[in-house]
Amino acid sequence: MKNNVNKLIIGAALIAVLLVSACGTGEPQEPTPDVNAVKTQAVQTAMAELTVQAALSPSETPIPPTLTPLPTATLDTDAAQPAGGSSSSSGSSSGGSSVAETPVWSSLVYKCEFVNQNPLDGPQFTGADYDVIWTMRNIGKVTWTVADYYVKWTGGANLSGAIRGNLTYKLPHDVAVGETVDIRADIAVPKNPELYPGYVTNWAIVNDNGEEFCRFYHHITIAIQSPTRTPTPTRYVP
Repeated sequence: MKNNVNKLIIGAALIAVLLVSACGTGEPQEPTPDVNAVKTQAVQTAMAELTVQAALSPSETPIPPTLTPLPTATLDTDAAQPAGGSSSSSGSSSGGSSVAETPVWSSLVYKCEFVNQNPLDGPQFTGADYDVIWTMRNIGKVTWTVADYYVKWTGGANLSGAIRGNLTYKLPHDVAVGETVDIRADIAVPKNPELYPGYVTNWAIVNDNGEEFCRFYHHITIAIQSPTRTPTPTRYVP
């Protein structure tokens, strides 16, 4: 395209030179034409031809490549939310107050530790009536309250002579985490057991969900026949 323009301009300039030369020969002298006007006219003519040629043969303008659209952002509703972002267990929100729920059973929330037992497991005489005391420590996460927790017989030999038919005991006091409690149960060894077998009586604490935990027991390895006393004869004194 640039070469065509240059050729047209050079051609127009040659035409102008020839016209000037022609004006210098011949008898009648005509007014000398304005060289600048001739050049301007030649340039305008060349530009007009170029415009027509460009219209007839338009050059192809490269089309930019199609842009690849960016992926649309989506909200992941299953993603973990920031802790404490929606509610607080220690206070109330604008929509209402939060209520502390009773912890469900787990080995960490409801947990005890055996400390002591008196008397220890072993043989007992038939007809013996005594109290067995278990000392337990609360090593869980919640307080054992008197209103919600109690001790329950869970099976084995029914040796609770004092409360037959109602084998439950209340805790003597609330037991905070880290504290101990003495759990007492009445034991009544049968007087005439067949072949004097041993006995195992099982117990547990019941939590505020009605679930048994903190299990313990007392084992009488054998019931020994109590010795028979020979009555001392009385002497008659006249």
